[in-house]
Amino acid sequence: MSIIIGASRVNDKKRQIISYLRLTRISNLSIPIKIQIKMFMNQVSDFESTEITAYGFFSINLNLVISIIILLISGIITLIQMKEHPIILQTVNSTVHFYQKLNMSI
Repeated sequence: MSIIIGASRVNDKKRQIISYLRLTRISNLSIPIKIQIKMFMNQVSDFESTEITAYGFFSINLNLVISIIILLISGIITLIQMKEHPIILQTVNSTVHFYQKLNMSI
């Protein structure tokens, strides 16, 4: 969830910067600053809103992140719904028994 929140903040900040640059009179600025602004605008226009970068090291696909979060949530909900199922009860009892033996041996 923090990745999604961070990505939305990045997108909001990007929109603010672009709107500020569009309101600024670039023609009055020096040539090196004009070049930097044009390069920045080109980079921002190539940026896809479905991905964010991890400090420029690699890109994170937000569609993949959302899919993984949905998969985890649906798996947890399924486990909660099946907490009284005999197989789940047997697994829990086996795990508890294993940890009790592990603590006794230590």
